[in-house]
Amino acid sequence: FDVSWNLLLMRLFLLLVGKGGRGDWLLLACVLLVIGEARTHTSTTPSAHSAHARLGARVASGGGERGGMREAAFMSCCGSNMRRLLRYGSALAAIGPPRAPPVNRQTVEAVGGGGLQGLSMATSTPSGDFRPRVKTPGQGADVYKAKQSLGQNFLVDQNVARRIVESLDCPSENGKAVVEVGPGKGALTAMLLNKYPDMTAVEIDERSVEYLNEKLPMLNVEHKSVLDVDWGEQCDKAGGSQLSVIGNLPYYITSQILFSVIDAAPHIRRAVITMQLEVAQRVCATPGGRTYGILSVVTQLYGKPTLLFKIPPTVFQPAPDVDSALIAVEFPEVKPEYGINMCNLRTVLRAAFQQRRKMLRQSLKLLLKEKGVTLPDEIGTRRPETLAPLEFVELTRTLFGDGETPEGINVWRGALGDKERDS
Repeated sequence: FDVSWNLLLMRLFLLLVGKGGRGDWLLLACVLLVIGEARTHTSTTPSAHSAHARLGARVASGGGERGGMREAAFMSCCGSNMRRLLRYGSALAAIGPPRAPPVNRQTVEAVGGGGLQGLSMATSTPSGDFRPRVKTPGQGADVYKAKQSLGQNFLVDQNVARRIVESLDCPSENGKAVVEVGPGKGALTAMLLNKYPDMTAVEIDERSVEYLNEKLPMLNVEHKSVLDVDWGEQCDKAGGSQLSVIGNLPYYITSQILFSVIDAAPHIRRAVITMQLEVAQRVCATPGGRTYGILSVVTQLYGKPTLLFKIPPTVFQPAPDVDSALIAVEFPEVKPEYGINMCNLRTVLRAAFQQRRKMLRQSLKLLLKEKGVTLPDEIGTRRPETLAPLEFVELTRTLFGDGETPEGINVWRGALGDKERDS
């Protein structure tokens, strides 16, 4: 076993030298080799000594010019410094596995001193950096499990959580205008609370409400569905300041929540939302693409969406079957006025994208007949996916004329079927 151990380490060392490996990996290979040598020296059997003689001869031969370079590198690392490496290797063995990287002390204290649950296997972060995946506070096996009926996938990577929180940037005093939707086990909440102590969290799961009240007693948690939030009331609680909304959305109601936020656009300054990558791409799509549709047109008429970064399934528990993404939607301080009834725009979008591969004069045939309107060829021969958002506004004006949107109604939330929302 000892001889096989040394042969394996020797091959590793030669491979690393030949490929220009990093110095710390070379040092590790040398240390492990020295430890193996020390263990082998305890054996006094002739077979062991002869095996080591063969191993030494094999190293000395080097295999040509390249082998000579490897031999020189090996002797440089191990020959003159054998005792020092042996002491270092013994100390390394006594220390054991590496410790987790330091974390924000305030975050750990904010969750009741539970600390981190340790490091899991290293994974590639969305930014491309290769770092250990650090579990967020309170994500241990003793905490309640995700409910499939609520579409729960809990974020368990502290590096990703930190990037999401840094994307919010709310200017309100003590974060009175910050609203987190669906905090779950508090992956984002503890970090948010450090920056925005007067924030509000909205959670539908009673278990999460109890858990957050216990771990973060200073947090204001409202037990309700995000679809039942009165955004105007939340704005009043924040002293009239426009809200900053953040959250990881359940995939199955992502569109409805986004439309709910759009209906409340006058009360919202910025929304930072994690959603399914496919939906995020539709929100940010430009005219002419296959993903461009109703969600793209509506979001871009009310705000400016940006896809910030992609998020792999491995940072969630349980891991979803699809990739996710973080988007930010900036809403203007003054709501844009297009001079039409937006309910009429909804009617036009619904009719156009139900038959997205047909020309507009075909997909809008019933509306055109009802209104007695004939579209010019430069519009009627185009497909809906080629029209920019403002062109849909003008198309609506052509069909319905000028108008105003009635006050106090939800134009978008609940007004479109699942297939229409996903168009």
